[in-house]
Amino acid sequence: MKAKIYLDFNSTHPPYLPALAAAREFYLENFANSSGLSLASQRVNARLEKARSDIAELLHVAPKQIIFTSCATESNNLLIRDFFARRKNDPFRVLISPFEHPSVSETLKALPQTEIALGMETADADLICRMAVQNESGIILPAVERRENSVTPLLVDFSQALPKLAADADDVLKPQVVESQTQNGAYLTATGHKVGAGFGAGLIITPPDALKGTHLLAGGNQEHTLRAGSHNIEAIIALALALRHKLETNSHKIWYETTQTFEKILRENITPLHPFSIVGENANRAPGTTLLLLKDLAIDFLVMGLDKEEITVSTGTSCKSRSRTASEALLAMGYSTQEALSVVRLSYDQDLSIAAMQHTAATIAAVIAKIKS
Repeated sequence: MKAKIYLDFNSTHPPYLPALAAAREFYLENFANSSGLSLASQRVNARLEKARSDIAELLHVAPKQIIFTSCATESNNLLIRDFFARRKNDPFRVLISPFEHPSVSETLKALPQTEIALGMETADADLICRMAVQNESGIILPAVERRENSVTPLLVDFSQALPKLAADADDVLKPQVVESQTQNGAYLTATGHKVGAGFGAGLIITPPDALKGTHLLAGGNQEHTLRAGSHNIEAIIALALALRHKLETNSHKIWYETTQTFEKILRENITPLHPFSIVGENANRAPGTTLLLLKDLAIDFLVMGLDKEEITVSTGTSCKSRSRTASEALLAMGYSTQEALSVVRLSYDQDLSIAAMQHTAATIAAVIAKIKS
């Protein structure tokens, strides 16, 4: 029987079963609505607030800075639309990088009277958007240096950075970076399924004392009256537990060594059959992401061949992979449309075994040989 090898962590982290099991156990015994007045509801609300406090402690921020949503896409949409409603300019002026997730870039394109520009901070901008870690290549994007006394809000898509945080990381991927970014006026967004918590819970991490008097989603009084809607208590508990597990077990030293070893094995197996490169190879990359550029190769056949051998990979960001359109991020990096369509992303954690690396590399080589023959 073939061994299943999952190499699509950047899309969705495999479930951390102890977190999901504990969250399910609590929910099955405590299923009351967290917003009710009954003792049953109060027990659920107390567990919800414990999850909020636990996440805040892990990320070195105050509990009031944590807002629960359903996912990072919702978080990005809610914030962007709130900033749009509070804009001081008409048109709405937004500075973004060319690497933003579609939940940011497509939302901005859908807003009327919106000017989108590439660049750094200017005095008359209504919003700045910056992804922390690029989801396709793993490149760590530089933080925005804010002007003194700046009031321009900064939205940081933190979904790919959150699962990479580690105590032994450089400053940009230490847990304390959340505190420093929010104190610098940034709003961070993330989601539970990137850390092994399954689907259903996302995060907005606000600056201290932010979003007063606003309603991201109107209705009930949940989330400090900012985001209405009944809480997915099971998903929220799983998020807190899975995030704690990640931050307690992540080691950047081990993860970088895993990445270097895997890429060395890939080179040894693939280079004799087909030339390739690793996107962002010499850039500052987070560990666990290897974006292979295999020019002039039928990538769809490669992915299907790997699927047949029960090796799961991706052709890029999960929100775009089925459409097979060229990645705007890769185009912005200077790659041609053909090159941007010739990539395969391998994303993995620090525990990827040597045996799995060797089997994956050998299988990629074997499938390439079949394609070329």
